[in-house]
Amino acid sequence: MTNPPWPSASNAAGVPDDRPAGPDAGLPRVFDVYERLGHADPTGAWDSFCRAHNWAAPFPRASPADGAGDHVPSARPTEGGRLLSGVWRLPPAYRQARWLALRTPPAGDGRPAECRPLYVVGVGALERSGAVDDDALLIRLRDLFIPAGLTACAAGRELRAKEAEFLWVAVTAMAMGAARHLLETTARLTPGPVPPGAPTVDLGAALDRRRETVRRDLTLAAASDAGAAAPRIAEGVEESHHLVRDVYAAAYQYALPRARSVHPLESIMTGSVPVLQHARFTTSLLPATGTTS
Repeated sequence: MTNPPWPSASNAAGVPDDRPAGPDAGLPRVFDVYERLGHADPTGAWDSFCRAHNWAAPFPRASPADGAGDHVPSARPTEGGRLLSGVWRLPPAYRQARWLALRTPPAGDGRPAECRPLYVVGVGALERSGAVDDDALLIRLRDLFIPAGLTACAAGRELRAKEAEFLWVAVTAMAMGAARHLLETTARLTPGPVPPGAPTVDLGAALDRRRETVRRDLTLAAASDAGAAAPRIAEGVEESHHLVRDVYAAAYQYALPRARSVHPLESIMTGSVPVLQHARFTTSLLPATGTTS
């Protein structure tokens, strides 16, 4: 079984609208555009979103410490993210923050020069690790893992806390589009009658229903008070992320035992890692007024 095609955002003439959708586009259109982009190319969708929108802009930033010597901050690639090492100088504002954005020197970070990365980490986790020297306002790290989905691009348009719902919806849409792509690929790899245990039947129907529910709720929210709608949107986002994780878990359990070498689904799952990682934290990264995140 394959999922039915999901319509892309269209203009008044019914022609698909491929323009980027920003915070002012309206949440229903944001969902339509990013769901379609996530379905077409999960990796490319997340990368282009981060280049266009710096979602880490509201967080205090820690800069490489002067005179760090051998402890100049670095970010080494590793599976699913980066390993950060070095010494950073903390801004005083970090004490009141939940999240902190760490900057690194542009050389050797593996990112294009025009996209200087910001690596986002929870302040509470840093304090519990003993890495923070509060008196000197320094943080010393050694191979701290930062998920790929918690890496922002400083060159993007800065998102603000008031644009939290835009971030939630765009990330949710990309994750759901990626899940739809994964289910359709699984179906193509198993032609004929659906084998027992294939993750395309019940989960495909559930994903279709959830997508319709999210789209309906966003349309209703657009016609109501934004502050009152935020908690409902956040709840729908969390439910959608749980379903997407179920889709990926089922595909993983179904596909890998059947592979004698690298399975075709592995590249899709690997490419979807950043957006799935970000989805796990999205409502707490930028909580909107009126939510409990």
